[in-house]
Amino acid sequence: MLWTMSRLPILCYHNVAEAPKEAPFKLLYVSPEKFERQLWTLGRLGLRGVCMSEGMARLHNGTSRGCVVLTFDDGYADTLTTAAPLMKQYGVRATCYVVSGAIGTYNRWDADYVRERKPLMSREQLDQWLATGMEVGSHSVSHPRLHELPQDLAQHEIAESRAALRNLLGVPIGHFAYPFGAFTADTVAWVRRAGYASAVTVLPGIARASDDRLRLPRILVKGEHGLWKFLLHVAGPYERLRRRTP
Repeated sequence: MLWTMSRLPILCYHNVAEAPKEAPFKLLYVSPEKFERQLWTLGRLGLRGVCMSEGMARLHNGTSRGCVVLTFDDGYADTLTTAAPLMKQYGVRATCYVVSGAIGTYNRWDADYVRERKPLMSREQLDQWLATGMEVGSHSVSHPRLHELPQDLAQHEIAESRAALRNLLGVPIGHFAYPFGAFTADTVAWVRRAGYASAVTVLPGIARASDDRLRLPRILVKGEHGLWKFLLHVAGPYERLRRRTP
């Protein structure tokens, strides 16, 4: 019974930085000050920030109460330089989904769209991220829309990223985030075949133990939202916003 009742909020961040004035999607930027207030709030609520591996284990065994997973997409350098020190200060762990073929470069997949070239963590910075007790997951090789690729290329993007990150960093890579949050029944099947233990989407909601581990919903933390909205999503009745997955 505990297994079926278990719940787990999974937060989704991108940039912990001030949004450029010309940025068309300021929702992807959470300022350092706002991020610290959110971490402080989690602590005051008695919630503990954990990585995906711990969160999934606790969701499975019915001990996820009081836990919140923090995830970061893309692997931006400010995830290490700005977010990590704050998380260490508040005793929080997190998982960063890395684009394996873009390590040490920039966000080629959307730089023109968001009007900013954001530096991505280098190999050395990923080592530092891991050394702080954080976790690395896969976000594909090049961040494409997987469902728009030929089957063999999509399967390569999914499986090769896991293998490349594991070989580069020498750590298990058990978790995947769908690029752009886009997935179909086929992409889910390929992620399953590649051996991932979980995969996250951007469908809104709180994860349940009964969910397919390869179609997990997340709570997108938007930069323009205030602390009240953050509280509502983390500790409130956000379950009602869940959508049915394909």
